Amino acid sequence: MATETEWRRRWKSSLAACPWHSVGVDGENLLIKMKFSDKSYEVLITDLTSFWHESLEEKDLKKRIEKLNPSIEAPVTKFLDQIQQNLEKPEKHTKLSVNFKKSENGAGQKMVFKITSVLAGMPFVWTFHADPADDSMARDHLTVPLLAMVSELFRRQQELCKIVTAKDKEIDDYKSQGVRTSRKHIETAKFDGIAFKNSMVTSKGFEDQVKKLETATFDGEGQELYRQIVTKHAWLSHKAGGDGEEEDMSDEESIPMSGQGAASTKQSWANRLPPSFGATKGGSPAKTPTASPTKSPAKSPAKSPGSASSSSDNASPLKDTEKLRREALERKLEQEEMKKQEKKKKKKLAL
Repeated sequence: MATETEWRRRWKSSLAACPWHSVGVDGENLLIKMKFSDKSYEVLITDLTSFWHESLEEKDLKKRIEKLNPSIEAPVTKFLDQIQQNLEKPEKHTKLSVNFKKSENGAGQKMVFKITSVLAGMPFVWTFHADPADDSMARDHLTVPLLAMVSELFRRQQELCKIVTAKDKEIDDYKSQGVRTSRKHIETAKFDGIAFKNSMVTSKGFEDQVKKLETATFDGEGQELYRQIVTKHAWLSHKAGGDGEEEDMSDEESIPMSGQGAASTKQSWANRLPPSFGATKGGSPAKTPTASPTKSPAKSPAKSPGSASSSSDNASPLKDTEKLRREALERKLEQEEMKKQEKKKKKKLAL
């Protein structure tokens, strides 16, 4: 079976691994996650009460382009880049609006999300016709990943507290040997975990954070943590479903999404949460039955956000940063794998 590093290199993510973006529409904030390829898109939108979903392939995409923008001649990829940029980084002339109408299947209201902007100096219009999403999508794309994010942040906080406490012990050792700081103002008080937590609750920053609510959760770091958690979950599901042989990675793997084809060979979110989430006093994680993961038919995006060309010369700084981050992660995983192999060899020699 492939190592995690090899798997990550070949893994084609689905909508599940795409982070949420906060978008202001008609004075309210909506959360939107989207996945664009060179000939299709898939979007999931929520106001934190209801969820709407739309997936559009090339044939239907071209029909809507001809209907909404008959005077603009451009490749499909150019239209998709324009739509994505309007959602991720709307410019001053970009206008977003939302209307609702009765769903064709009679189940709830359909969301009509309209974008009005400018493309190549010409008025550009686009509308998403999103139907009410299945309840499982709310669970798999927002609720459970958010719980996992909170759990992971708690774990990281505890690790940082341990590091700070250890540093205090190290400083005390230096002081016992007569070492003193060169400047009085850089000397710090001994870390007190309880006092720290109390000060955070009464701080101005805590009040400001509560005011922001959902708009602050998926900033740059929040989006990255969301992506890391969902990607790690996909790897754990892949590893748990493997039979020890090399598997075909040509299709995309995703976290479970009911209504998009069940795959009983993969494990669900509930069974693959980080150990820190839902742990009991004995350390074992709580279990919650959920649907099994599926494989998504969508293709991976061929272009970076807002790019008008597939050329690597036009890569954005954000894409370069993501590439460096991935390379660093791959190097770290390779080093860990090498250490594991060395330990196994030493054990065999000892025997």
